[in-house]
Amino acid sequence: MKVSHNWLQTYFEKPLPSAEECAELLTFHSFEIEGVEQVGDDFVIDVDVLANRGSDCLCHRGIAGELATILGRREEFAKRDPLGHVPDMAQAESVAVRIDDSARVARMSAAHIEGVRIAPSPEWLQARLRATGQKPINNVVDATNYVMFSLGQPLHAFDADKLAGGTKTLVARSAHEGEKITTLTKEVYELDPSVLVIADGTNNAPLGIAGIKGGTVAEVTNDTTNIIIEAANFNYVAVRRASRALKLQTDASVRFQNQPAPELTLYALRDVVALILDIAGGTSQGIADLFETPRGQTPIPVSYAAINEVLGVSLDEEEVISILKRFGWEYTINDGGIEVTPPLERTDLTIPEDVIEEIGRIHGYRSLPAQAIEVDERVSTVANPRWLLSQEIRSVLISLGFSEVYTYQLRDTGELQLANALASDKGYVRSSLKEGVREALEKNAYHAPLLGLEKIRIFEIGVVWREGKEEFVLAHGAWLLKKQKGTTHDSLVEDAYAVLAKAIPTLPDEKAIDGIIEVSLENVQPTRAAYDTSQYQQVRYTPISPYPFVLRDIAFWAPDADDATEEFFATLITEQGGSLLIRADLFDTFSKEGKTSYAYHLVFQSQERTLTDEEVNTIMEGISDALIERGCEIR
Repeated sequence: MKVSHNWLQTYFEKPLPSAEECAELLTFHSFEIEGVEQVGDDFVIDVDVLANRGSDCLCHRGIAGELATILGRREEFAKRDPLGHVPDMAQAESVAVRIDDSARVARMSAAHIEGVRIAPSPEWLQARLRATGQKPINNVVDATNYVMFSLGQPLHAFDADKLAGGTKTLVARSAHEGEKITTLTKEVYELDPSVLVIADGTNNAPLGIAGIKGGTVAEVTNDTTNIIIEAANFNYVAVRRASRALKLQTDASVRFQNQPAPELTLYALRDVVALILDIAGGTSQGIADLFETPRGQTPIPVSYAAINEVLGVSLDEEEVISILKRFGWEYTINDGGIEVTPPLERTDLTIPEDVIEEIGRIHGYRSLPAQAIEVDERVSTVANPRWLLSQEIRSVLISLGFSEVYTYQLRDTGELQLANALASDKGYVRSSLKEGVREALEKNAYHAPLLGLEKIRIFEIGVVWREGKEEFVLAHGAWLLKKQKGTTHDSLVEDAYAVLAKAIPTLPDEKAIDGIIEVSLENVQPTRAAYDTSQYQQVRYTPISPYPFVLRDIAFWAPDADDATEEFFATLITEQGGSLLIRADLFDTFSKEGKTSYAYHLVFQSQERTLTDEEVNTIMEGISDALIERGCEIR
């Protein structure tokens, strides 16, 4: 979510730290930050709000509250907190709400305003919306979006004159089978009862897809003068399923999917009505509100012992209470612990561990001591047979020079098709590993000179979907890049498979096709009940450079001498080549008339840039000069 630093400042009297400092504070206590950028005279912080905090922090008020807690400025924040008191709004006779599906609609509220003037929003409001990536539309629609990004409660405005009847009634109901609606973006959707709609309570016409997008039937236009503002609380599972089924995701649906508090509807109506009256004029006619089953805030008991055991710290009562005060939560102290009553917007706090996590992150992750995990020798574990079998296969194939690969599990063909494909060429679950292994062989063949390889040998262990079920499979393949008498692609693979079958006798007999063997592992059993990891040694990983490599060859006659060995010249060439020479492979040698000929493949590459011919030529000249100085003759 993009958060405006100027907007956050409105919740505080004294200046906040800079946007970069706020981003760092949030990083170490709350959220991952994607970046900070300047937009006009504002700075925008891109906050990655995950699902566990989506109920309260997909809005500026939530992020401001986080900063207030982290900075210890809760009292200052409380003076401007829009949720500081329950709004008292007059009931209206001109607007009504009805809930026909109480299992999926917790609350429904609506406000009626007459005499508005549709026009562009004031510049300050447009600037706030642009900072969060929104496009200003008009003062009424912009006001609903502003309050949504302020409090996290989605709102929708309808043209009241386009609703039937004297008392304008909004109803939340299940869509009828085959019912169609045209959204504000002029897209037509066919609905079914799994989707909720907001409908005209008088003529039953669908006005919008509940929690997702409004329709054109009661769209606000430049001619609108009377409006109904709807604020509701929909079941988060119902909204998520409808959004996925319709392949329609909006800012509203994202917030409803994260279970905002039903109490937010009146706060949002209070703020949006005040804002519209200020920037669009008009007169408030009051509200309608239906909240059939108000929820209570259940206290959560947490012991000090549990806090310290889970976090691995030694916080005393004073330290715990100090952190709770920074949150501004209600709590009571009892024998050996506390009872915390979560605020209305924190629908994610339900169990003691939730409260402990909050205490831990404000105490500071960097303040948590590192401790070794105690191992109970009395506890015995049973290893997963698939894992054991995979480890045994890896051990054998790696010892034979094979490398493991992981290829895409989604393909352009297969038996099991995805309902929502990620891409046109990834619409099916793979039914074989062969295609992925073959593509990997092709790609690795290109890099063979870089690695000094004369053959490519790879394998993959994974699952496929075929004949109506998941199947555990091994595929391994090999390509011979330089002809060798009596050796082919297939013989390389079959020889390796013979070794593997000897180590794991339950493997079935298989033959290679085009250098690849694929075999089902469903009925193959591991030979051991445990696995020894002592065979592995510490290795250093160096990533492959993204820049192209350069190939050069050098051949020379060397005089016969006791120290003129293959190892000597390999060391000399490597030292003269410097850091840009990453491989020096001897590919030919023979002796004649008291001299020995050596020929090397040299591979040059940089981790930082593309090498030029001039750079490589200079290095090659240095290598030649060193060889000549040693008495060699360049061929």
